Amino acid sequence: MPGDGTGIPGWFIALFVIAAIAGIGTSIWRFSVLRSGGLNPFVAREQLEARLNQTLTAAPPAGNGSMEERLAELEDLHNRGVITGEELTAARAKIIAGE
Repeated sequence: MPGDGTGIPGWFIALFVIAAIAGIGTSIWRFSVLRSGGLNPFVAREQLEARLNQTLTAAPPAGNGSMEERLAELEDLHNRGVITGEELTAARAKIIAGE
């Protein structure tokens, strides 16, 4: 019966509706912000992680650094077994020749 106090209070319904509207509005805002940033809103976290990994693992351009730094980097690569002795010799010759 209406008015006997056994139903859901009106303030609770109003609070629920306000929370639902705020949640929907926030989701729409987030979706539009991510889309304007060039991201897919459903996989934005994965896209950002992939971009960060690409940035962190990208090798610096070959022309960066002084000759000594580049030669030291080559020596380090050789010591770690990343490049062979022949590759080291060829790369050293290119750096010294100014290529």
